[in-house]
Amino acid sequence: MNKLGDIYIVELTDNKIDKAALRWMLLNQKNIPISRDLTLQATKYLPFDLFFIDMGKLEQQISFLSHGNKYEENENPQDVESKLKLKYCGSGKPYFSDIDLKFSISHTVKTRMNNGDINADQSKKTIWGCAISDSEVGFDIQFVRPVKYREITEKYFSESEQNFVRECGTDAFFKLWTRREALGKAVAEGFFLDDKDFSGTVGRDSQLLEEVEYQGTSLKLFTYKLADDLWASLCIVMNGVLYGQ
Repeated sequence: MNKLGDIYIVELTDNKIDKAALRWMLLNQKNIPISRDLTLQATKYLPFDLFFIDMGKLEQQISFLSHGNKYEENENPQDVESKLKLKYCGSGKPYFSDIDLKFSISHTVKTRMNNGDINADQSKKTIWGCAISDSEVGFDIQFVRPVKYREITEKYFSESEQNFVRECGTDAFFKLWTRREALGKAVAEGFFLDDKDFSGTVGRDSQLLEEVEYQGTSLKLFTYKLADDLWASLCIVMNGVLYGQ
């Protein structure tokens, strides 16, 4: 299968991937620091290559950018600041008007309680990811965690999706949640899709659909497990122009 883009994953602590670092990543994909210590056995059917970022080296780059240094030669500060401005379309999908690459970002947080004591200090684990492609793309990651998934399912999911969650429980809910988020990002409508009659991403036989149609647009969906408690979904627009053109 020809790869359609790349996905970059990183675990964050107190740092964040700001718009300067994001722009640098889009302009310097070949130079994004990749960890040699982490690997992931992604399915061979995944149309994107998947990489873990070396956070230590990326922090150096973020620090360099945050101190006002130019990341492109012969540019004055006003030009740099202007190019850092993100534009938004639809329900808030971000893009840089002068960069042809499409991207979709997501992050998820898991809170850990020390020794199970709710009164003890809590620590948080944050995973950030970015999908980069020439095609319109939506990407979402979610930790499996306690949520009122039955209420959300009944309110927002299609009948076939509700049946899927009833049969398979919490894990199934987060599979569908990431798919819904990824699809909404790809078509620039967000989780609350404009088409309330959309039949969802699960077939009648409770199988996850790889191809769906949404308002005349052909989409491909891929869902996979990054860890025991971490799901991710990718949605690619296979035809049509949606925004920023």
